[in-house]
Amino acid sequence: EADLSTHGAQRWSLCKLCDELCADCIEIRQKRAEKPIVNARGAPYKSARVAMSETGVKPPEDDQEDTIFDKILRKEIPADVVYEDDRCLAFRDIAPTAPTHVLVIPKKKLSMLDKAGEEDAELLGHMLLTCKRVAEMDNLGNGYRVVVNNGKQGCQSVYHLHMHLVGGRQLSWPPG
Repeated sequence: EADLSTHGAQRWSLCKLCDELCADCIEIRQKRAEKPIVNARGAPYKSARVAMSETGVKPPEDDQEDTIFDKILRKEIPADVVYEDDRCLAFRDIAPTAPTHVLVIPKKKLSMLDKAGEEDAELLGHMLLTCKRVAEMDNLGNGYRVVVNNGKQGCQSVYHLHMHLVGGRQLSWPPG
């Protein structure tokens, strides 16, 4: 069970790790209360992270808006980093969908794949090769998936380009 001193110590407080009411905090509180935590309308509460992962969110008006990934890059928020070089950072997802679920993010600020230009081709290739390198480090020789969510309908929830490396179990098709 998570320590609530680091995960939203007060009811309805923001999680100190992720700046939102996180799913872990909600789950812990619901177990302790033995009843669903509800929002102002009386509906069971879903954290912003859970709700966004189901539907995606509208892109910010400002492409340079600060994100949780920017805070991770600046080391303001801890992350389980598995690889880092001068162009990208790879770290384990806090809500994994498989035994291996790593996010690979560029150090260059790029909000989404749609905003990438020809000048970003080398960086995008480097990110894919980083996914391959991390897959090798995690012994994913039997296969893995690399996913890029782009825009609201693509279920993008953090507007800092990132690739999901998912593996370690049999994946199904089609996704989504």
